[in-house]
Amino acid sequence: MGRAGALTEAEKRAIWGWRAAGLKLSDIATRADRSRKAVKSFLDQPDATPGYVGNQNTRKFTGPAQTRVLNKLRAAPRSPLKALTMQVNTGRSQRKPVSRETVRRNMADDLSFRRAIVRQPLSRENRLRRVAFAMQNLNKIEEHKKVIFTDEKKFNLDGPDGYSGQWVRTGEFPDRVRRHTGGGSVMFWMAISSAGKMALLKTPARITSENYVAMLESSRVATIVSETHPEGWTFMQDNAPAHVARNTKSFFAREGWHVMDWPAYSPDLNPVENVWSIMSRRMYAGNRQYESLSELEAEIMEVWASITNAEVGSLVTGWNARLHRCVNMEGANVQNV
Repeated sequence: MGRAGALTEAEKRAIWGWRAAGLKLSDIATRADRSRKAVKSFLDQPDATPGYVGNQNTRKFTGPAQTRVLNKLRAAPRSPLKALTMQVNTGRSQRKPVSRETVRRNMADDLSFRRAIVRQPLSRENRLRRVAFAMQNLNKIEEHKKVIFTDEKKFNLDGPDGYSGQWVRTGEFPDRVRRHTGGGSVMFWMAISSAGKMALLKTPARITSENYVAMLESSRVATIVSETHPEGWTFMQDNAPAHVARNTKSFFAREGWHVMDWPAYSPDLNPVENVWSIMSRRMYAGNRQYESLSELEAEIMEVWASITNAEVGSLVTGWNARLHRCVNMEGANVQNV
């Protein structure tokens, strides 16, 4: 175990120098004759380290340090703040190190860390079809109230698909276990409208035309929807193979369902995606994971019950604004509005 007591200024400069040179935490602790915990605490939060008094002359970084940071971001846009802080402190062995918060403050005016928005690839033809669809349905508010929006989503034991991280306090790291076999997942189908929640049903992991039609028939979706929309309704679904198969189309024709002609690659236009997002945030809050599929399914239904019809209705009401945005962006992917 290393020596106790606050780090001296010379030790701090040496530690930053060794860190900038790429030494491991354990090697730095050995050279400094300090505990690994003490070295890590200083590197994570130098301003909060006992005995450290910040030098106001080192609160700004410009010139070479700023250039290093910008070059680092160009080469690796996803660089964590810790790596950028090391770039700033490279070559500062004779001066007080700059903390992560100082780097964050200096970058705040021009740069901020954001998660990438996942978008579907769109060809020129796709964009033209999206604009045509938006123009066809734009400002038809009364017709919007009759649309039954639907979609499927997979929920995983270990967290949502596309999980990339979370904001945590400086010096802390998110802990997420990914089971070797993937842990397992369940698939659910949702239907909503301006009246609120219509249905949330568990589906097979692989949806075929046969089990899709069987689900729609056995769940009495048409009966439920007819009770809330006696004036008539339009069924919205995407272009998944099971949805557009000959057997499925025959079912719609036989039952007299009016199905909306939905443009390809357009999940961003579907307000159901917003409901899925609300459910995922609540289900996986605090980086929560689940031990069994039964526990996961129970939580899905509990979260679904916690969402009000007013919340869902407001999302559907905002569909017209989303169509406007699609037109204004010439068919490009739109963020949720």
